[in-house]
Amino acid sequence: MKTILKKTITIATMTLVLGTTYAQLKISGEIRPRFEYRHGYKALSDSAANHAASINQRTRLNFDYKQDQLTFRVILQDVRTWGNQPQLVGNENFGISIHEAWGEASSKDNTHKLKFGRQELVYDDHRILGSVGWAQQARSHDALLYKYGRTKFKFHAGLAYNQSKASLNSTSYLQPKSYKSMQYIWANYAATSDLKISLLAMSIGQQVTYKDINEQVTHFHDNYTLTSGTRITYNKKKLGIDFSGYYQTGATAQEVARSVSAYNLNVTISYKITDKIKTTLGYAILSGNNKTDTTSNYSETEHSFNPYFGTNHKFNGFMDYFYVGNHDGSIGLNDAFLKVDYKHEKFTTGITGHAFLANASILDEKEKVATGEIKAMNSYLGTEIDIYGAFKLTPGTMCKVGYSQMFGTTSMEAVKGGDLREVSNWAYIMIIIKPTLFHQNNK
Repeated sequence: MKTILKKTITIATMTLVLGTTYAQLKISGEIRPRFEYRHGYKALSDSAANHAASINQRTRLNFDYKQDQLTFRVILQDVRTWGNQPQLVGNENFGISIHEAWGEASSKDNTHKLKFGRQELVYDDHRILGSVGWAQQARSHDALLYKYGRTKFKFHAGLAYNQSKASLNSTSYLQPKSYKSMQYIWANYAATSDLKISLLAMSIGQQVTYKDINEQVTHFHDNYTLTSGTRITYNKKKLGIDFSGYYQTGATAQEVARSVSAYNLNVTISYKITDKIKTTLGYAILSGNNKTDTTSNYSETEHSFNPYFGTNHKFNGFMDYFYVGNHDGSIGLNDAFLKVDYKHEKFTTGITGHAFLANASILDEKEKVATGEIKAMNSYLGTEIDIYGAFKLTPGTMCKVGYSQMFGTTSMEAVKGGDLREVSNWAYIMIIIKPTLFHQNNK
């Protein structure tokens, strides 16, 4: 019996060793606490509002495995605010979630790949599809993805279909703030070493649900919007030019649906003054709804652009006044900004100034109440200043800091509320630790 057991163990050990001869296994982690001070964050402060301060933390455990033509990744994640549970926890209310869990099979030459499972979808500059990495929970999708890649040309096709649960007789989807189906294609061509062109087309299906007086679902149907466009980048020595444009069409996810006709244009020009100093000048346009046009023809169409799954904190100011869980369906935005970055051997820092304007007319509600006249307000919403920096505390530990202040106008008050006379500011300190716990490479 002992001889048989020894042979079994020996064979199992040899099989494991041989099976992992060409395997790579990496286990890593991340701990990212962030302190935030908020007083006029996302909307202008007012005299009755006190400041808010809190510390929230992302904790991740990452498993990455690769063998021959198979790649596998699982990311376990916990996001919480310090103190939201007592020190003596008898029952864990906030369980660990799965941020990513996917497998990828590739052809021998890596030209064709099939990736499936929960995964981040990131394309181009994150404007339409991004990881939302600033948010502690970040964003991931349950999707199937086909990838084709050559030296100069890449093509991706993705598909997602969501349900609240497995059902025997219905495909009604009641998960809030999510989509029922998504299909997209993305292509990128490197025309030269300096010039790259991307094309993106994304269809989103959202369910419109009808309920009776008892809140029971009677019937439903799916409405679709299509976002399509391009991004062109050019980088030559010290000069960089980035242009992107997208158009949306389809129908809104409402009981009385409206047709969609919206657009987004972005252009930035960057220049390296020295090896350490870089300046960037840019302008972004996101179309909006004109609040002074009350004609039925105009109101039947949604003109406000929706950057559905973009990393919106990256754009239009760090104080998140626009498109970070807000501003959808509003007057849109024109954002002119100037950015200066300085990179030192031991730290980086920078400052960005934004001038915000409404893309469409803002209705002067006070004038309407007083005189009955429909009048547009000044389109200038305000100016935001963002100051930021990063430096290493120790090897493997990074500290990031930032301070932002919004100087609003009466038009910003009308759109966001609050009081422009109050100081509206926001600050943060974030520590990032990303250790590698285990790394085995048996090539």
